[in-house]
Amino acid sequence: MERNYTFTGDFSPEAVAAIFSIEMILALIANGVVLVITIYQRKSWKQSSTIFFTSLILAHLLIILVLPFSITALAAGEWIIGSTDEERKGTCDVSAYILLYSGNIMYITLSLISIDRFLFIVKPHLHKRFMSPRVALVLVIIVWIATALFFSSGFINGSGTVFEYINDIGACYAPVVQSYFRPEINSVIVNIICRKMRKKLNRTTPTAGEWIIGDTDKEKKGTCGFNGFMILYCAYNMLMTLSLISIDRFLFIVKPHLHKRFMSPRVALVLVIIVLIVTAVLLSSGFINGSGIVYQYIDSQGLCYANTTSPIMAATCFSMTMILLSIIVVTSIWTFCFTRKFIKIKKYKQQQVKTYKDYRNTTTVQYY
Repeated sequence: MERNYTFTGDFSPEAVAAIFSIEMILALIANGVVLVITIYQRKSWKQSSTIFFTSLILAHLLIILVLPFSITALAAGEWIIGSTDEERKGTCDVSAYILLYSGNIMYITLSLISIDRFLFIVKPHLHKRFMSPRVALVLVIIVWIATALFFSSGFINGSGTVFEYINDIGACYAPVVQSYFRPEINSVIVNIICRKMRKKLNRTTPTAGEWIIGDTDKEKKGTCGFNGFMILYCAYNMLMTLSLISIDRFLFIVKPHLHKRFMSPRVALVLVIIVLIVTAVLLSSGFINGSGIVYQYIDSQGLCYANTTSPIMAATCFSMTMILLSIIVVTSIWTFCFTRKFIKIKKYKQQQVKTYKDYRNTTTVQYY
């Protein structure tokens, strides 16, 4: 196939294939069980949040469909899905399109879930008025159709998007040739700082076709390493900050006495400082030879990024990411379920009080 891209440095395709296999099995089981439970509980379909979460599950399942092809490609060392070069190119394009399409569906759906939860908790009268299950279903359909049309430009020559195979990750994907608007959940402050620091470094390198920031090879390697470090540093900081936000919201809603006791503004500030410092120390290992992380320039992306040269380091980064994502998912679902149960109990008590008042009024009228 043409348009292949290979990372430089040591790499273990077997380790990545094993991680993909485990991830595919666990994701298929988890998403399948949740989807079956959601379909079985028909009463939950009266909630707009159920429709949004179902959309998120379907997007995850769509990505899982691509993982077997990536595992096969990693085992073979190249993209082999198809008999001829034209068929391989076609399957590669479809695979890349599904990854890009499903990923952005998840981003947008998470944004809709955030808006839905905001209205449900902060503005319940607006939620009841505007966010009905029918409106939620219409929004989900619009998102799926609009996203499909938007990213189908990758099949058109000169559209600004190119689908290509990346050998070392065993997947076809779309390098960013033109900017797409992606409503990703992130920490706004860290994101702005990182963009400001990387903007000047990344402005000229895609045009030149190589990393040109620096006069000597040593300087170029230094600026490239710093750029790769900032990208990885900001990404992990945003993920850790999201974990802290999820824990803070969980304690505030589910365990308010613990939140009042332990999660003061001073504690929050200390946690943020610890996250910034610890992340910087851990990821600075990329500047040390033999640490398992190498910062290198990626031609197709026009930027420097971090590549793991050790299966142990790759497993460590993967485990850390999964732990942080698990914290976010578990605390969010727990908080959501607790909120629903609390509101249900509150409505039941209000109904009981209303019934008791009606009974007293009826009894009083009969007495007189």
